[in-house]
Amino acid sequence: MESLMDAYVDGSGAAFDLLYQRIGPRLFGYLIRLTGQRERAEDLLQVTFTKMHRARDSYLRGSPVLPWVFAIARRAFLDDRRHVQSRREDLSRDGTLPEPAAEPPPAQLADALELALARLPDHYREAIVLTKVTGLSVAEAAEVLGTTPSAVKLRVHRGYKELRQYLEAYQRTP
Repeated sequence: MESLMDAYVDGSGAAFDLLYQRIGPRLFGYLIRLTGQRERAEDLLQVTFTKMHRARDSYLRGSPVLPWVFAIARRAFLDDRRHVQSRREDLSRDGTLPEPAAEPPPAQLADALELALARLPDHYREAIVLTKVTGLSVAEAAEVLGTTPSAVKLRVHRGYKELRQYLEAYQRTP
């Protein structure tokens, strides 16, 4: 991938197409788990590749591409989340805030796992998704998150602990 990125920096459109094909699915999986929304993840995927295109001259030739691109995606997600949180709530016609719909219980264990992942604090969820779902090494995940490998391991461990508690509670419900 690093040689493809070098070719892309040199102006090869074909190299970009290959990079998109190879990185896009993993990046999309990461973004959909961060956002929990397919449409938002699709938008952020395009934002990430746009930012990658604009920043391609700052890429250090020969350095690993995946952590660099995942860091761009993470920053795009955080920027988007800050923007969403800063928007005002729309009031209903009677002037009250609408109440969120109650979340139905998960039908399958896979659904329960997705719900449990969504409920984790962001720093735990990101560490688990980067290392266990997208397959980055602990060192690569640390680079994406801007932290140390030890901190990533600790976040994964603590995230697993919370996941286990949620899934045990799910098993006990009839």
